[in-house]
Amino acid sequence: MAFKFEDVTLTGWILLVVLIAVGAALMMIARNKQKWTPQMMANAAICMALSFVLSYIRLFKLPQGGSVTPASLLPIIAFAYYHGSIPGLVVGIAYGFLQMIQDPWIVGAVQAALDYPLAFGSIALAGLAGELARKQKCSELVSWIGGVAFVGIARFICHVLSGVVFFAEYAEGSGLSPLVYSLSYNSFVFVDLAICLVVVAFPQVRKALGRMNTGKR
Repeated sequence: MAFKFEDVTLTGWILLVVLIAVGAALMMIARNKQKWTPQMMANAAICMALSFVLSYIRLFKLPQGGSVTPASLLPIIAFAYYHGSIPGLVVGIAYGFLQMIQDPWIVGAVQAALDYPLAFGSIALAGLAGELARKQKCSELVSWIGGVAFVGIARFICHVLSGVVFFAEYAEGSGLSPLVYSLSYNSFVFVDLAICLVVVAFPQVRKALGRMNTGKR
């Protein structure tokens, strides 16, 4: 099914405008609650660019959207981990819109919101993990594993909800209920998650990400 702009309903365009407005509002909130320094904005741009480039390297692509990549989410997860949940939320939502432009699979506005800005906005949870680790002085590796896992689970939930509501027709003939079909189809998220966990388990990778996101030399 190819996406055509003329197929989008008026309601869909209205919801899309609302989502963009919400994203802009979140950015304003973030600017008010935490100062975005030039270094921080540069880090956000670098991390989004790295994630975007890595997302084009697809180890496996599914027929109705979704793919497994070589840890493409790790740079923006790192940004959230080191800079906090609110900046992470802003970058995650912005990255979700980039993914929507890159290779869209859209059947409705609500489905688009679930599969793109909301799913990728979940990287804010990595920011919460980083904040908690610094506050409680937890092990860096443990907090990283927790942050990546929370992001993966939240993203999985968004995709599953989208699949149950908007892609139930694909379950017909499979012998599976829409929920079971969506759970199995979107399990690719955990493959993506596992790759991120393996990569971030290397101390050299965490050290490199730490320098990139904190401005250390």
